[in-house]
Amino acid sequence: MFPTFTGNSRRARNVNLSGQRTTNPFTSTWAPATNVGASKTVAHAQAERQQRQHERDRLKAAQRIQKTWRGHRVRQGLKAARRQKLDQLYNTLDPELRIAQALPLLLAVYDAARPDDRPRLLWVAEDLLKSEFDVFISQQIHCTRLNKLARILITTLERQGASNNDHSPWLPLPQAQLLLDSLGAIMKIRPQAIEPVIGRYYRVLGRACHDIGPASQSPELVRGVVAPLLATQVPESFTKAAYHAFAHSFLTLHDLAFFESNVAAFATGVDQDRLYSSLLAAPPAEPKTYESQADFLWLLAHLIALQDAKKQEVSSPLYLKALYLLLSMSSTYIRTAFRMPDPKGSSEARDVEGGLQQTLPLYVSDKLPSLIGKDEISTLLEMFTMNHGAKSASEYDDASFLAGYILTLVYCFPTSGDDIRMRLYLADMSTQYGPLPALKFFWNATSRTSIFSTIASNGESTLDVLRQRPSGAGSSTAKEDSLWHREWRTILLFLELYVFILRLTDDDDFFSGLNPQSAVQGSPSRLRSSSLSMEELKRLTRFLKHLSFTLYYSATELLETAARTPLTLSSPVEFLASPSRRMDSADVDVASKTASFSITAGIEFEAFRTLVTAAMKMVYERDSRRPFLPKGHWLMTSNLDMGGFVEGVVNEDQRQREARESREEEDEDSDEDMDPNEPNYTFAGQTRNRHAQVEKWKAVRRKEARERMLASIGPRLEILRNMPFVVPFEVRVQIFRQFVRLDKERRRGGFVDPDRWRLWVMNQHNGNPFSQNMQSVNVLARHQAKITRGHIFTDALTKFWDLDDGLKEPIQIQFVDEFGMEEAGIDGGGVTKEFLTSVTKEAFTNDERLFVTNSQNSYYPNPCAIDQQAESLRAAQITENSETWNESMADLLRQYEFLGRIIGKCMYEGILIDIVFAGFFLLKWASARADNYRPSINDLHDLDEELYQGMLQLKNYPGDIKDLDLDFTINDQVSLPGAPVRTVTRNLVPNGDRIPVTNENRPLYISYVARHRLVVQSRAQTRAFLRGLGMIIDPTWLSMFNQSELQRLVGGDNSEIDVEDLRRHTVYGGVYVIGDDGEEHPTVKLFWDVLHSLDDAERRLVLKYVTSTPRAPLLGFSQLSPAFSIRDGGQEVDRLPSASTCMNLLKLPQYRTAESLREKLLYAVKSGAGFDLS
Repeated sequence: MFPTFTGNSRRARNVNLSGQRTTNPFTSTWAPATNVGASKTVAHAQAERQQRQHERDRLKAAQRIQKTWRGHRVRQGLKAARRQKLDQLYNTLDPELRIAQALPLLLAVYDAARPDDRPRLLWVAEDLLKSEFDVFISQQIHCTRLNKLARILITTLERQGASNNDHSPWLPLPQAQLLLDSLGAIMKIRPQAIEPVIGRYYRVLGRACHDIGPASQSPELVRGVVAPLLATQVPESFTKAAYHAFAHSFLTLHDLAFFESNVAAFATGVDQDRLYSSLLAAPPAEPKTYESQADFLWLLAHLIALQDAKKQEVSSPLYLKALYLLLSMSSTYIRTAFRMPDPKGSSEARDVEGGLQQTLPLYVSDKLPSLIGKDEISTLLEMFTMNHGAKSASEYDDASFLAGYILTLVYCFPTSGDDIRMRLYLADMSTQYGPLPALKFFWNATSRTSIFSTIASNGESTLDVLRQRPSGAGSSTAKEDSLWHREWRTILLFLELYVFILRLTDDDDFFSGLNPQSAVQGSPSRLRSSSLSMEELKRLTRFLKHLSFTLYYSATELLETAARTPLTLSSPVEFLASPSRRMDSADVDVASKTASFSITAGIEFEAFRTLVTAAMKMVYERDSRRPFLPKGHWLMTSNLDMGGFVEGVVNEDQRQREARESREEEDEDSDEDMDPNEPNYTFAGQTRNRHAQVEKWKAVRRKEARERMLASIGPRLEILRNMPFVVPFEVRVQIFRQFVRLDKERRRGGFVDPDRWRLWVMNQHNGNPFSQNMQSVNVLARHQAKITRGHIFTDALTKFWDLDDGLKEPIQIQFVDEFGMEEAGIDGGGVTKEFLTSVTKEAFTNDERLFVTNSQNSYYPNPCAIDQQAESLRAAQITENSETWNESMADLLRQYEFLGRIIGKCMYEGILIDIVFAGFFLLKWASARADNYRPSINDLHDLDEELYQGMLQLKNYPGDIKDLDLDFTINDQVSLPGAPVRTVTRNLVPNGDRIPVTNENRPLYISYVARHRLVVQSRAQTRAFLRGLGMIIDPTWLSMFNQSELQRLVGGDNSEIDVEDLRRHTVYGGVYVIGDDGEEHPTVKLFWDVLHSLDDAERRLVLKYVTSTPRAPLLGFSQLSPAFSIRDGGQEVDRLPSASTCMNLLKLPQYRTAESLREKLLYAVKSGAGFDLS
């Protein structure tokens, strides 16, 4: 078949356009230099056809242009004739007669873009106003023509407003007022004429309110705004459209100065319920640009102003629902604007927050806080009780709405969160069974939800429940108010309130609820009436641990699901971006990586997880301090592969470390591009610094994204760091030891043994470990020191301060006695142990400046140390903030930091110390990673028993607290020990000296006293100590343990001494070495028999005599370093046993009878004699 066959049998026409003659009509009309194939011929034919078609199209286009132009010329001529006729009418005809002829001409020819048409419009408008629109009333002109007149008037006002610059207000001109008056007259005659352009109508009036200023008097403008809202005899659709436009096109405008100063006049013409219904029926689209977010805030502020103008009226539920809708959609920005920059946060984050605070308009920032006033919250709760409390069928369903609104307030206004929670805590909710405390009301509502029941009963279903989140759950529109959201809002508010109440509840009130039969007679306190029973607590804790486990273990899956949803304006990046631009691709990339799983409107993933974890930890801390739940209640070993758990955790830690190190260079490169000295965001420099703020935001978000990435490769680590109690304690200790061992291997080139490490150091710097290379000698010399007895702590601080985390490496100590003589002995590890225990003993027991003890003889940092140091400097007449002053203060904090390093070194080397720390202080160790220690009144018991009892008396005081004349201040002692007592008064809250303590706010007062004593007063000392401790022991390792477990980690196990375990791991020396027959020496057998016969207290005395601590190591005596040793002490049976505590060595004479051995041994350990440091 021919390749050019097309299926058409008709021969194609051959057209010659080349100008050449040919005798054969079937040959090519174009003669190329070479032979032309058939396909080439076809191609040329197609090109020729296209050329002809193009010519035809050009001809048709030219005809259309000519036709259009002729029509345009005719129309323009006709319009010109009509304009001329209109002008003649206004030159000759009587005003009363000309309007009927002039108006149709104007409607036919008017063009808002032509400046010469505007006078004609003004002529007609003036005539219409003078005649009171009689031509329409008398039906000379049909009323439908008012529709077009209204459009013309609005278009003209829009163009006139846009044509003037921002410094030249347009509305005060008489012509503009004339047009506005005409619109007002149209509204009276035919409101429907405005309906097609109602949004534009309100925008025009909004521009007028902006430009005429707050001091102007313009009742006509007020009437123009409210006229569509008050229109009668109009379809319902018109009224709905009017309210919709009023809300979306007028109230969203910025700086409506005239409206804001005369809001009461406007409010009289606004049906509030219709306005709120309009917002709820057609809510605004979720903001995705700077302009839309700003519009949201202005709409919210104007709604609040309208409601405030009707204070005599009770707020309707529709108002609260509308507020909840708008607040939830703007929660991120309101929260940032009303949050004080976190002093613990990064400077970049503080700069971003500062920029947002500066951009919040003054009017908006003045109106929003009115939502959290005392009266406003109280009115809200009263209204809820009145409207919903008596409805037994819906009382708990309605609780979800109240929960959502209060949750959003707490989230939006974090600095006022405690005040909001306090108002809710004091409220009673009416139910069909009578009033209930708010906590019990929301507990009942929570426990009835299907989500709570499912998660509490079956932990494996938690992830499935979270996956059921409705599509677009991050949106805040009313159509997404599903059962899922309603139930979660109820649960979250209960948790918010419960966490707050746990802070205020002492153990007596808490435990009284566990056993209602043991409650005191009479009317219980509100705290006791808010307590949960044992069964309720079991159910709640199961829910919390199942949910928390999933939120940490499956966080990556949940966040990846959220990252696939469309990006909304859920972060400050675009709010800081220039209003004239959208986010570029880089911005979108960064923002998409930080997408969050929003549990419900306004509550992001991290805030949700933090709240759930906080509630769980607060109950767990109380249980760990005073157990009340069944043993093993918190464990979740069935959810973890415990067989390979330790290995899996170690591998995850390795992968995280590698990922972190691989990104350090990238972070350094990005940080080099940012000037740390760049001025902060200021209002005056808003445009100049905006790009820098966006870049800083990106840097902060990149760090957050990196943390999420690290968490995604370490789910087991996330569990250990945030809810370690679900893993058995013994497993966590194994993991801790593994972390320490791997850290030693990394730092010491794989050589954990001190002597092999020293050889490796010598070899690293020279290649020959036996040559005296100066560099290697200097490295080792920094880890060696001569320490004078009696000055152990000060010498250690001087010698080893510069090592920083180098203190992790092996050190060598040479003791010098009080006469300057070096003590005999080689430090093979035992002298180092004695050095470390001696440093702690001297610092804790001999120097009360740094640490003090409570009534249980437990140690914690001296909270008055800073004030006392300042007092002593003032007594020495040293100027405050002088170089000497600052150096002295820094030296005090260095001592705390160095002591933290020493404690860390003991834990790092597995050396137990006989020091007991206060429980609240150990809680700060466990919270050091996130710095999220939450003080409570119960922790005061460990700090100051007298203060604790005083707070309890105040809490239970039956009379009026005002009679005690207390305020929100506290007195801190600043005088030195032994000197006359001198105190200073400090505020517990801003302006605390002006806030009296009342019966209502006394729980807050007690909470703030606890916070001051436990956190604020000793913040500098504690941070210095924890900084030193964290330099040796990674804070994430410490977060795996609670306060009692940390004490066991530092000082050993407090359980009964296991003699057989000690016997199995004892090393013998001298004649006591076990021979080939495997038999122990007779004296050794007698020793173990005697030890078995002793009670546990006496065994502890023996253990302390030999090892310097009365407690066994965790995981048994196999972990004791150096190992427990027994060596013969000669054949003189009259001698007492002696010990070398630095080597954990007991020198035992060869006693022949058990009675003699028992007598000598107990005498030695109880008298404290016989220590031998050789």
